[in-house]
Amino acid sequence: MPKFDNIFEQVVLLGLLPIIGGSRNIQTAIVVTVVLIIVSLISRLVSRLIKAEVLADAHWIVYSAFGVSFSYIAYLLVAFLYPNVYQYSGLYILLIGVTPLTYYSCKDNVSLSQFWKRINIFFITIILVAFLRELLGFGSILGFELYEIGFAPLSALGGSAGGFIFLGAVWILFRFLLSLDKVDAELFALEGGDSNE
Repeated sequence: MPKFDNIFEQVVLLGLLPIIGGSRNIQTAIVVTVVLIIVSLISRLVSRLIKAEVLADAHWIVYSAFGVSFSYIAYLLVAFLYPNVYQYSGLYILLIGVTPLTYYSCKDNVSLSQFWKRINIFFITIILVAFLRELLGFGSILGFELYEIGFAPLSALGGSAGGFIFLGAVWILFRFLLSLDKVDAELFALEGGDSNE
């Protein structure tokens, strides 16, 4: 039985850690997405330069080693450039190196357009979750307070649990719209044999 039957669910499951941990606010979501793109593209380049046949069955270990190394470099750069993002979500930037979505484009049969489609879905999803978390959990948008200082209507939603709740709500909304044919199922159809991965 397939684990998912459309690209949206594939992206959510393969990119779960960065979506939940990197959606604290909109700025963090943007930084996490940029790091994911850079590490994914570097991993893809490594997978094209080092052929899987040369490494036998160890090719994923080598790709992961490069991915984790570059995630650590990104982790240090974010600590220097964006200390607020690092303070609350630094660990999730480090975990991009072990996120399955990072290595999706390393497969031989995956084109850059297929990868980019998934990155767009990832970006829209994490921004939507971050918007809801920042607005309802912290009472602000892009750092601008919308309520009185120190007041947030649902402050418990600002944590990772809030990210999980909002991601679940987005997922349910997507499935509901899909069942009503308000979303084009063909647009989110998996390509080839992806349904069992």
